[in-house]
Amino acid sequence: DRDGQFSFSSAIDASLVVEVSHIAYGAATVAVETGKEVRVVLSQAVISSTPVEIIASRGAPGLSPVTATNLSAADIQRGPTTKDLPAVLERTPSVTQYSENGNGLGYTYLRLRGFDQKRVAVTINGIPQNDPETFDVFWINFFDIQSSITDVQIQRGASGAYYGSTGIGGGINIVAMPYSPVASASATLGYGSFATRRFALEANTGLLRNRYIVRGRVSRVLSDGYRNWSWSEYWRYFVGVRRVTDHSSLTIQAFGGPQRDGLAYVGIPKDANEDTVVDDFGTEVDRRFNVSEFTRDVERFRQPHVEIHHDWSPSGRVDLTQRAFYIRGVGHFDFDGSFRSADYLRLPDGVVDVADRGLPLYSSLPGVSVLFRAALDQWHVGWQPSVRLHSSYGVTTIGGEARLHRSLRWGRVQESDGLPAAVVGGESDARVYSVGGEKAVGSLYGSHIGRIGRDVAIQADVSVTMPRYRVFDEAYFGTDFSKRYLFVNPRLGLTLFPDGAVRAFASVAFTSREPRLKALYDGEEAGSGATPQFVQTGSGGFDFDQPFVTAESVIDVELGAELRRSTLRARATAYYMAFSDEIVPSGGLDQFGVPRTGNAESTRHAGVEIEGQFKVARPVDVWVNATLSNNEFVRFDEYVFDGSTTVPVARDGNPIAGFPSVMGNAGVRYTTGNVTAEIVVRMRGKQYVDNSGGVDLTGMERDNLHVDAYTLVDANIRYAVKEGALRGLSLGADLTNLADRNVLLFGNSGFGAPQFFPAAGRHVFFELTYGLR
Repeated sequence: DRDGQFSFSSAIDASLVVEVSHIAYGAATVAVETGKEVRVVLSQAVISSTPVEIIASRGAPGLSPVTATNLSAADIQRGPTTKDLPAVLERTPSVTQYSENGNGLGYTYLRLRGFDQKRVAVTINGIPQNDPETFDVFWINFFDIQSSITDVQIQRGASGAYYGSTGIGGGINIVAMPYSPVASASATLGYGSFATRRFALEANTGLLRNRYIVRGRVSRVLSDGYRNWSWSEYWRYFVGVRRVTDHSSLTIQAFGGPQRDGLAYVGIPKDANEDTVVDDFGTEVDRRFNVSEFTRDVERFRQPHVEIHHDWSPSGRVDLTQRAFYIRGVGHFDFDGSFRSADYLRLPDGVVDVADRGLPLYSSLPGVSVLFRAALDQWHVGWQPSVRLHSSYGVTTIGGEARLHRSLRWGRVQESDGLPAAVVGGESDARVYSVGGEKAVGSLYGSHIGRIGRDVAIQADVSVTMPRYRVFDEAYFGTDFSKRYLFVNPRLGLTLFPDGAVRAFASVAFTSREPRLKALYDGEEAGSGATPQFVQTGSGGFDFDQPFVTAESVIDVELGAELRRSTLRARATAYYMAFSDEIVPSGGLDQFGVPRTGNAESTRHAGVEIEGQFKVARPVDVWVNATLSNNEFVRFDEYVFDGSTTVPVARDGNPIAGFPSVMGNAGVRYTTGNVTAEIVVRMRGKQYVDNSGGVDLTGMERDNLHVDAYTLVDANIRYAVKEGALRGLSLGADLTNLADRNVLLFGNSGFGAPQFFPAAGRHVFFELTYGLR
């Protein structure tokens, strides 16, 4: 009836699954049994055939044989509101994160099952967010997207490898379609530790003329950061319009905004975590130390996203969807360049002695300052059509995509005290390097999911991906090449009792992925001797069909079971991932702190993930998840520098860097009509910073070759006024690291020595929101 009450006129012989839908809300399914009352809650989302239902890139809850966790908009809003999205996603199984700034705002990095984010396919509304050349995800570029998220699904394992092949470790599918048929407006003010401030205005028109919804949001975020010189200044906007009819929806939206931030990509020595130490240059170093403080390294960047989404259901048997997008990234990084040589900086003869041209400037020209600018101008466009066919045999989806990405990377001496004016920025534009890059991707995919009887569902997927790299228009060195790949990635899965209280599934997938462009050629380092990483021909050229770093492949087997009761939900998954030529960190870092990579002949990842939620009483829920895993090299010879030359070292049986074998989260949540409060415990086991297994070349164990296990406790509380003159007012507080522990979240092999990234000590953020409906 009009109040949402429903009933069946006769008794039910067996349990049924009922789907409830409304044009103004997303659909929900619920099991119904005789004599039992059931309550259904729908989330606001105009037309249920929005991208929430994308079958090929996300699993249908309860039906698809994928290892996945879903987060609702309410789940996202309960998390910390002024940290990057990985700080919220970290509460799900097998996810870890760290930020260079220490307080979760700025450059933040996510790992899923230990795989870094370059190997996790991240999409927003089905649109890839991994950089096509580097595969990285820059969460900083779409900070505040949390306020517009309606749903997130985190898929673990190779089953997430669709829309390109970057998701060899999993996929994170974000839906940001926050159009409500109810008119609303809100204003938000927030303040917290490290002078973190947030201001936001938001408005949603509701349904206009029974067809249109317009939404807009603008926000401003400022923070000093936890580490020295790790400040952030962002403007963010989200604006969009949606038109709906009985059978279709058209959405046009854009989000982004300019940002400035202090760079903090160099970590600290491990022994600086607890005490102040003195480095080789006589500088006192503590856990808030940032070498960029002395050189004032800074980033200025903007990356607007423009999206068009069209969904059309001409009948109950056919759904047509298409998306088009345009992403533009423009900006630069200014940092100390005194570690560069005269040869790299293309200094004219006579500035330094001929014998010193290969030495760092701080050695050959002590006292001369160099502010180096690394600039990036790139764009990414794409079109993604798909058709979904409903029949008595199930649902079949066929789709594809065509994407093109181009970039121009260049660098120059921007400012200097001591170098000739002819080589310093300004009007001269005397560039040190300039190189164009291109990535074209075409893919086709098919997916079918259907039932074999009432209690068995089967899903079969296959994607064909055709990426192509190209390097062109390189100044000074003239490198010009292209490299094509072709991958066929199949997956097959089975689900037993998809509608029952106990559900089980099994799947097997094969996935391959190409290396990132820098593994083939690092044009920014050509001046220091970097050459195309391909087999050389007898004439001194290169065979561009034979790269040194090749594509990686994995066979992923997943087994899972789930128990669903009114007061209990539990799930367990076992996985086994056998890699050939896995691309692993090897050989130190580049100039921006990004690990260089190579192939390991054979590696193995196996583990068990468990998660559960139990309702203790009506207002109290307890939830927990944990992962136990083993991640090791089966066959791998790594080439390392022993102080005089590069030698091969067998890593067989060693743990792979960056993969903690134990991790888990637990929380207690209290919810009433006005109050939501939660305490969260995060635990992470020991993880290694390189592939040595914690020992040096002499076989001696070193404490600074691993990140220690740690446990952190956080809390949040929200209070909403729902009656009276202050109705619409809400107060919130996020408290992080309540025990004020000195914890290191991540480490890598570093610039000549291991470096680590600390978590901020105890800190808090308060937020006040006033909303009208």
